[in-house]
Amino acid sequence: MSGTFPSTQGLRGLNFTNNQPNLIAIAASGRRQAKSQGAQFFSFTVQTPPMSTTEHKDLMGFLAAQRGQFSTFEIVLPNISKPAGSVTGNPLRVATDIAAGLKSIAVTSGLTNKTDYLKRGDVVRFGTDPKVYMLTADVDTDGSGNATLSIEPGLITAIDGDPSAVAVETNDVKFTVFMGSPITEYNTGVADYTTLEFEAREAF
Repeated sequence: MSGTFPSTQGLRGLNFTNNQPNLIAIAASGRRQAKSQGAQFFSFTVQTPPMSTTEHKDLMGFLAAQRGQFSTFEIVLPNISKPAGSVTGNPLRVATDIAAGLKSIAVTSGLTNKTDYLKRGDVVRFGTDPKVYMLTADVDTDGSGNATLSIEPGLITAIDGDPSAVAVETNDVKFTVFMGSPITEYNTGVADYTTLEFEAREAF
């Protein structure tokens, strides 16, 4: 891990992709057969706004520390990393042990009797597991602050031990990524301002 993407530059554009490769075969009769490979990862292309020389050099140094595609870093994405639901902070905790592959995650410690506490399409992360998951249904809490998260894909790594100690990251969710290309290209325009576009892919 080589740190967190510098927030001072901000992002001007974001092309966000949910990759779910499957095996598809279509017979001569037109009948379709599909087999899930159980694979899923996020990738994206980001664009920075015009940067000053100082900002440009700071970002060049950060990306140089990635050593091409060798290292990973964390990045918070505008809009994607913030929930559409009403949850604030990161109060939720996993309520029980969860086996790998499951797509329903029981959580606790939320505010009570909240409708749309999280919304379908919001993203979450569990504890120190770097994988980010997307919610496939809206989330309401009951009178005790409990709820169930429906996620995609299924849990990559089982949650064991003391589940109540496992936090659910719901706000400013950090994506752990690596560079999509070993080459980083900078475009310097007029007045010494520089923009940068790069691809990144989720690492877990």
